[in-house]
Amino acid sequence: MIARIISVMMSLVCCFALSGCGNSGDFGTAKTTGILLCDGKPVEGAMVYFQPIASADGKSALVGKQGFSYTDPEGRFNISTYNPGKGDGAVIGKHRVRVGRGKAQCACTMNEEVDLTQVEVKQGATNEFELQLKKATVADKKAAARNRDDDEDD
Repeated sequence: MIARIISVMMSLVCCFALSGCGNSGDFGTAKTTGILLCDGKPVEGAMVYFQPIASADGKSALVGKQGFSYTDPEGRFNISTYNPGKGDGAVIGKHRVRVGRGKAQCACTMNEEVDLTQVEVKQGATNEFELQLKKATVADKKAAARNRDDDEDD
């Protein structure tokens, strides 16, 4: 009898543990893809982040899990949120989009701590986004050089 109770309890524990490992996580997602461009040309190897936000009283707050993708040689990205690299999409709702340099080589500004744009991911929609990076200014290039120097000192 005790062995049977322990067996049932272990089965329940396994079911609860596995239920958290599904494709959808805590927030619903929708397929989210696009292309990243610098001066009209695709950017390979950049990091694209979709961070869900909610606006309350004019202030943005993060809600939900961040989606992420690297860009391929054609500058295309396919956001994954709960299954890295599987393209399960971004959380449904409004997002701030940020782009990090990663291994990308181009003359545009990329900073994963600064919003490039805001978009809305919708259930049942195409959710295909064209992201245009801004050309780097002289001040941007100097700041990037300082950051590289600071990183080398660490």
